[in-house]
Amino acid sequence: MKYRLLELLACPACRGAELQLHTTQTRSRALLVGQLGVDDIDLPGVDLANRSEQEVMEGSLHCVGCGAVYPIRGGIPRMLPPGALEGPDSGHRLTEIDPLEPAWEENFRDLADPLQPDDFLGKLVLDAGCGFGRHALLTARYGAEVVAFDNSSDAVESTARNCERLSRVHVVQGDIFHPPFRESSFDLAYCFGLLHHLDQPRDAFRSLGTLVIPGGRVALWVYGARQGLTRHISNALRGMTTNLDSAELMRVSTWIARGLRVFSHTPYRVLGKVPVAGPVVSHLPVHDHHQWPFDVVVADVYDRLRIPVRHWFTGEELEVWLMEAGYADLKVSRRVRNNETFRALGTRR
Repeated sequence: MKYRLLELLACPACRGAELQLHTTQTRSRALLVGQLGVDDIDLPGVDLANRSEQEVMEGSLHCVGCGAVYPIRGGIPRMLPPGALEGPDSGHRLTEIDPLEPAWEENFRDLADPLQPDDFLGKLVLDAGCGFGRHALLTARYGAEVVAFDNSSDAVESTARNCERLSRVHVVQGDIFHPPFRESSFDLAYCFGLLHHLDQPRDAFRSLGTLVIPGGRVALWVYGARQGLTRHISNALRGMTTNLDSAELMRVSTWIARGLRVFSHTPYRVLGKVPVAGPVVSHLPVHDHHQWPFDVVVADVYDRLRIPVRHWFTGEELEVWLMEAGYADLKVSRRVRNNETFRALGTRR
C-alpha cells in the first residue's frame, strides 16, 4: 500500500475518514523514470532524489470513529466491512497480462467506448470490480492514477501482481455496497462486468456514484438478455457444475475451452471474413475469444461457471437509472459480439 492511498480511504462501516495507519513491514521500491514528476515531490513515502517509494506491506488501518480494524496483507488493504463475505475464487488468479498484446487494449477500448485514452490522462480513476487487473493496467498506461478494488482475494492479488511495476496503481479489497473510499474523490469511475452478477445492482450503481466528484463521470458495461441456445447451454452447464470444487471445475473448464477452440474459435478465425460464411460463424458461442491464449479461455470459462449472472439489462433500463440519479450527457450504446451487451456513460451533476 502506497502512503498516499490513505488520503482516499474511508471506513466502510461508519464512513469515517480518520484512519490510523500501523505498520509492521515496509519495503522500498524503485520508481521508473517518468512514473512520477516534480509535482509529486511532496507525496508521502516518495523519495524523488533516490527514485524510490516506501510501501506498507503488512500492518493495519484503525478507524478512529468506530474502532474497526482492517488488516494490510501483501501490500493490499483488506477493507471489507464487518460480516461481509469475500468474493468467489477466480480462474484468472494466475493469469498474466502481456501489456504488448493488442487484444487486451482492443477489448478495453471497446468496453469503455465512447471514452478515449485522452479521457484518462491526469485523472484519478476508480476501477470497481477489477478482476485480474487488465483494465487498471491500461488505465494507468493512459496516464491516470487508478484505484482498483474487488471483494475477491484472488482478484486483488492478481491485480497487484499484474500491475506490480506501475507506481500509479493502487489495489484495495472492498465491497461495492460499502466502498472503503471517501465520497466525491474520483474524476471517473468505471464498472465493467460486475453489476450483472449482483442481486441488487442498482444499489451498487448508486453507491458507485457517490464516489465521483460533481462533473465526474461513471461508465458501465453489463450483459443484455441471453437468447435461444446460448442461454439454455449456459444455464445447463451452471446447473451441472454448481457443487464442483475448484480442481474439478478447472478440469471441466479445460475441456469446454478445448471444445470452443475446435468448434468455435478455429472456424471463426478461418472463415470470419469470408462472404456468406462470415455471418454464420459469427453466431458461434464466444467466437471472439479466439484472440485469447488458451489458459485465458479456460479461466474465462471457469469464472462464467463459478459466478452466476443475477440480472440481465436493457439499454432503456440503464438510461432510466442514469436519468433518475441526475446524470447529464448520457450515452447508452448497444454492443453485439457473442451476445448483446450494453455500455453506458453519464456525468454527475
